[in-house]
Amino acid sequence: ILSFGYKLQSNSKVDMLVRLPGSLRVDVAGDDRDQLYLFDDQTFTMFARRLNVYTQFPVKATLGDAIGKLLDDGIEMPLIDFIYQGNAGSLLDGVRAGRSVGTSRIDGVACDHLAFRQASIDWQIWIAQGAQPLPKKILITTRYEVGDPQFEAVLTWDVDPAIQPGSFAFNVPADARKIEFQASSFVSAVTPEGQP
Repeated sequence: ILSFGYKLQSNSKVDMLVRLPGSLRVDVAGDDRDQLYLFDDQTFTMFARRLNVYTQFPVKATLGDAIGKLLDDGIEMPLIDFIYQGNAGSLLDGVRAGRSVGTSRIDGVACDHLAFRQASIDWQIWIAQGAQPLPKKILITTRYEVGDPQFEAVLTWDVDPAIQPGSFAFNVPADARKIEFQASSFVSAVTPEGQP
């Protein structure tokens, strides 16, 4: 939201690859950022392509715990909080009201359209009907802020992807500069055992 409540929309494309129990790759390319996030069972990497800088730190945690710590430290990856809460079963925590809106089609797929209200946000989700009830769209509206800013995502799923060797490895680009990352949640994860 710009001055005088002028609402401006930016666009991004996000490719997320997950291999359970502990690997994650998130590629973000958009109007306001071009970033790569990697978690390979042991190390978390963030790379800002436009600035050609990256940070890495060891993580001794499961994928779910690592994502929880990233969220605690304010690291923003598109939809990662939604996926984390959905997997943890806490997506409806804090919901004050909800309703079934009806059936809607997203990319030609019949979906159940559901709407929810929380203290400061309204959100809607469209879930595919049938054998694979996966989310197809989500819309989040932040209330009590000028202009009621919104986040919208249309989701496409591949539940059996061909994962290539090295998909979760980080190859340091030429001239990339490593920077330090200060994260309170990761202190216990990166401090060697027996040291303060």
